[in-house]
Amino acid sequence: MKTSISTSLFWKSASPPGGYFDEIAGAGFDFIELDAHNIFGRLSVNFTASLAASLQDGPRPLKVSSVHMPYTFPISSPSKSARASAIKSFSKTIEMLIDKIEYSSLRPLKLVFHPGVHCDKIPYDAQKKAIEAGIKEIGALIGGDCRFAPAFENMLSSHFASSPADILEIAAMTKAYISPAGGICFDSCHAAYDNLSHEFLEKIINKVITVHLSDNYNQPHGEFHAIPMSVIHSKINWRRIIELLAGRLEIMTLELSKPPVISYNAYLKMAKTAADELESFAG
Repeated sequence: MKTSISTSLFWKSASPPGGYFDEIAGAGFDFIELDAHNIFGRLSVNFTASLAASLQDGPRPLKVSSVHMPYTFPISSPSKSARASAIKSFSKTIEMLIDKIEYSSLRPLKLVFHPGVHCDKIPYDAQKKAIEAGIKEIGALIGGDCRFAPAFENMLSSHFASSPADILEIAAMTKAYISPAGGICFDSCHAAYDNLSHEFLEKIINKVITVHLSDNYNQPHGEFHAIPMSVIHSKINWRRIIELLAGRLEIMTLELSKPPVISYNAYLKMAKTAADELESFAG
């Protein structure tokens, strides 16, 4: 198993993506998940051309293993216009970004979607009724496109699609309406807030096609996407998680948030050390 790292790590950085690809490669990573959500507002012909060139121009060219699709508009909304805006954002991402980096992308490219939003914004029952329509609409956009394998991720407990039952139902819809290659993106940090992550993963493992791995270090609120492997603070059984994933996935993805007091270069080196240890658990 090899490790990819999400460019969400750099979402607060003023640098263009090409400015940090060399740092990612320099830390020893060969694969990235491209966080399309946080660059969506900057998509243009020139921006995408520069990004595509930067993936190839460094001393260690990077491969894109997955793309985190924009989630500005909820695909689980009962509002047809809100879902239409979501589909429009996906279409723009494919046309202006993904089509231009195809040479640097693995096949099938995992497309990671948020299935829902905070239940204070849209009630749970309303989202549960609407998600099937949203998935069908994604199917109308990319269904049958063998370049892609769509995956919906489990969310925080405050959001729709935080339970194994919900995410398994969504995975079934994904296979039926978008692609038989579709499935689940397991997010260990999201699961850890109200579950033992390995127990959550055990319930959904047969549908998992990609992952977002990080630790919340027992924080009670928010999203604390920290580097895995803290022996002192973690309650996540990382060895068991890797045992479950080994043989099923070729690539695991770290999705991390960097503390402001640490440099990107230092944090990437720490992340690579953790990735090497996780990979060793696969045997």
